[in-house]
Formats: sequence, structure tokens, C-alpha cells
Amino acid sequence: MENRILVLDDDPGILEAIDLSLTYCGFQVRPMLSGDNVFRMIDDFEPNLIILDHLLGGKNGGEICQDLKNDPLKKDIPVIMLSASPEAAVKNPEFGCDSFLAKPFDLNLLVSEIKMFINPYPLVLR
Repeated sequence: MENRILVLDDDPGILEAIDLSLTYCGFQVRPMLSGDNVFRMIDDFEPNLIILDHLLGGKNGGEICQDLKNDPLKKDIPVIMLSASPEAAVKNPEFGCDSFLAKPFDLNLLVSEIKMFINPYPLVLR
């Protein structure tokens, strides 16, 4: 099974950098520029982890995270919240995110955070 990561960020440059970096690291990445239809995308893509920007052009990533964590079928999907807003870091516990990274962030740190939740190279037992 491939490790699938859904990435939501309304900044095309950040989205592309994350997509390229994670694809290079062996993850299957699905980038989204907006939170529109995010729950349908989660149902279709079945991600192992979600990277979620706090402010998504009118949508609140914190509220999206809360909705995910309140859904019995989606609550166990790890969510890493990204934000340049100091307010988001303070409110992170109420959003229910599993991890938080302040923007700007180091892509190596993001990959390390992801690997705490999923492994891009699953061990195959024979």
C-alpha cells in the first residue's frame, strides 16, 4: 500500500514545493489549492496523512481539522497543520491537529514529522 498524503494550501508555491519534496521521498501526494470538496477528496483518495494550511482562502483549516477529528471514520487520519499565524499555534489544541509547523518551515522537518506518523518505505515480511 502506498503512503498517500493529501496537502491543502492556497499558496501555489508552497503547495508545489511540498508536492515535489514528498513525491521525491516516496509518498503519493494529492495537492489541493482550496478546501472545497475536501471531504469528498478524502473519501476518494483515502490519505494516510493530511497536511492542512490554517487559512485556506476563506475556509478555516482549523475548522476542517475539527470536522475530521469529529468524524468516526476519519478521526484517526493524522493531520499536520501549517500556518504563519501565531494565533493558529495557540489554538492548535482546540483544532485537534496531531502536529503543527509554523511557516516558513524546513521541508526536512516536515518530512521528519510525516515519518513520525507514516513510513514511506513499509517493511515487507516474507
